[in-house]
Amino acid sequence: MEPPSPFRLYGFLVVGIFTLGWSAILIRLAEAPPVAIAAYRMLGGSLLLLPVVGHSLSSLWRGLSFFQRIVWVASSVFLALHFSLWIESLRHTSVASSVVLVTTNPIFAGIGGWLLLGEREGCRFWGGVALTILGGVLLAGTDARGWSGSTFGNTLALGGAVMASGYLICGRKLRSSIPLLPYVAVCYGLSGVLLLLAAMATGETLTGYSGYTWLLLSLMVVGPTLTGHTSVNYALAYLPPGRVSLTILGEPVVATALAWWILSEPLTTVRTGAGVLMISGIIWGAKRR
Repeated sequence: MEPPSPFRLYGFLVVGIFTLGWSAILIRLAEAPPVAIAAYRMLGGSLLLLPVVGHSLSSLWRGLSFFQRIVWVASSVFLALHFSLWIESLRHTSVASSVVLVTTNPIFAGIGGWLLLGEREGCRFWGGVALTILGGVLLAGTDARGWSGSTFGNTLALGGAVMASGYLICGRKLRSSIPLLPYVAVCYGLSGVLLLLAAMATGETLTGYSGYTWLLLSLMVVGPTLTGHTSVNYALAYLPPGRVSLTILGEPVVATALAWWILSEPLTTVRTGAGVLMISGIIWGAKRR
């Protein structure tokens, strides 16, 4: 397919990353269990897309090879596992440790893209990754509980980063042959079902929320899911998974700024400097040679 202009491509990513940055704020305000929130986000996005793409899914599925079908299902499983492992890690380790470890996914996505897809990244990309992760460490270090979590919780967060990388690599493999909206409708739907089963298995409350919480869940569907995650999958048709995952690291920068504005969390000099480092690393590493 003909690639879009860099302005359009990165414009979509900027909009998507901004809406993804709202995710942490909306989750903080919602009075619902974390895995249930993720399940409703995914299921809601899929249900809104099905009237648009449902008629084409059957013929599209039949036209795929067995390998492509397996990768499509695997992409959904990776997405569900990413949410499950990362959210569970927050129960066993500090927010700081969890955020730093789960945002190491550009490393795994860059290595996986090279080994599995043959898309080798250059020194510029890895320099951007190092700069951005350094900013992430400084940002997380402002949490008084930073690095105080258990080995189990830290391992879960690291597993969440690996699962996110698998999701991006699968998307990169398929997005050149599967249209955007049918692809994400299936990914969101299947991952939502898996997350719903996980929420039921762990005894999370799935009903009885306030109208305010249901409104917040609806905003998560329209914003972070349909706009944020879909823009990421749009970019995967044209950019290697490592580079896409690097740009996603702008999400904690947006979330920090929003937390200062909406939740009155202090925006210190260290946090501001960390945000500048992360944005600089993203711009440097995402730029082509």
